[in-house]
Amino acid sequence: MSAPHSYPRLDCHAHLAPDVTGPQIAALGGAVIFAMTRTPAEARAAARRSDKTILWGYGAHPGLKLAVAEVDAQHVRRAIDDHIIIGEVGLDRATALGPQQAALDTILQTCAGQSVLISLHSTGRTAEIVSTLTRHPHPGAILHWFNSTPDQIDQAAALGCYFSINAAMSDERISRIPTERLLPETDFPSSRRSTHAKTPGDIDYLEQRLANLTGQAPDQIRAMWYRNLGDLARRSGAITRMPIGTRALLGPA
Repeated sequence: MSAPHSYPRLDCHAHLAPDVTGPQIAALGGAVIFAMTRTPAEARAAARRSDKTILWGYGAHPGLKLAVAEVDAQHVRRAIDDHIIIGEVGLDRATALGPQQAALDTILQTCAGQSVLISLHSTGRTAEIVSTLTRHPHPGAILHWFNSTPDQIDQAAALGCYFSINAAMSDERISRIPTERLLPETDFPSSRRSTHAKTPGDIDYLEQRLANLTGQAPDQIRAMWYRNLGDLARRSGAITRMPIGTRALLGPA
């Protein structure tokens, strides 16, 4: 059995259905979860919810052509009012780059100066994501499952990005990222065998790996996640928009 922690589990990138029930959320044991949506329609449904521990994102997954096609500045401005997180958005090798790039540029331009966090997908397009963030930096940028080269990690870190990591990533990549920029994720339900996540918020295996890599105890790793998120939330201004219970875990604004 895992040792008790003074903080609940934290999952900065997972997928929940917008019609998830209260009992299903209760079964997650109070985990604080950033729930990504894949389409603007999902995001609109999620925006009607009011959950104490689930922070819902506005998503237009880059691998979904129809979702990407829906992105325009007016819709993104509305989404910023409704969502503290813009995600999952980004670039993906599975579909043509042009429409994805135009959508992401619109999202980042519209989010400029706004108090949001942005969870960015980059499968097969890590160089393009770094280039895009060089043109459109944002203090709330989080690179999700960033399987890039070491140089690209260094470039992204220099731009101020944070990185949500999971247990499917290699020790080498995780160790390359500055520890003060690390956040946990499961990307549930994706790759459950390699992430060892049985539910959203199940980061126990990841925390033990980080403990082994850093020589710290798992409860210190848990505290680090919240310290890092607090720093990111304050930098981006998003801390003032977070649910009261989550905000209390992050320290003063």
